[in-house]
Amino acid sequence: MIIVRGKRHETIDAAAFHALANEHDRVVVDLGAGDGKWALRRARANPRELVVAIEPVAENVRESSSRAARRPDRGGAPNALFVQAAVEALPGALAGMAGELWITLPWGSLMRGIILADRTLLRGIATLLASGARAHVTLNTRIFDDPVPAEAHDLPEVTPAYIQTLADAYERCGLRIVHAEWLDADAVNALGTTWAKRLSHRAPPRSVHIELQRLPDP
Repeated sequence: MIIVRGKRHETIDAAAFHALANEHDRVVVDLGAGDGKWALRRARANPRELVVAIEPVAENVRESSSRAARRPDRGGAPNALFVQAAVEALPGALAGMAGELWITLPWGSLMRGIILADRTLLRGIATLLASGARAHVTLNTRIFDDPVPAEAHDLPEVTPAYIQTLADAYERCGLRIVHAEWLDADAVNALGTTWAKRLSHRAPPRSVHIELQRLPDP
């Protein structure tokens, strides 16, 4: 598993990661972490959690990972890990480790996979979660405003009702849709990510929040 620490990249194996996780009360995963600022704030506020930010572009999390590596009295967070990995190739060391998982305003293959119930992606999300653990997903419906970006031309419009039509597909991948609901701009802003704050200042349409639960293995 590749760990980003500022400009440096390190590799830790499953045994080292599991030992680190065992020193904390639970593992929280931020999948598609963007600039990593949400994960860093979460880690600072909850030192008993191991917060794992997963982002395919190492440059995106360079600043946050560098800050996390500082001494705690200078704003560091030794309980924050920044993992370089694609959603399509998640590290095996993370399997079953997440007691809580967040996907906030995703883009690209992560967004498409959630909206289209892509089997490989959903199984990857399920694999990250401990049995019974929950994932919180927020989808931005601004993508359907004119002009619709190329990445969204073939996507169905996302509403809570549409998400519920995916329930069977999600369950086949080990995930139960607990509920799907609208979020207004204030609720999106409260999510605390950089992108959420930008959107909330632009009077966005309501976003859709989905809560998922990992089903027990048969």
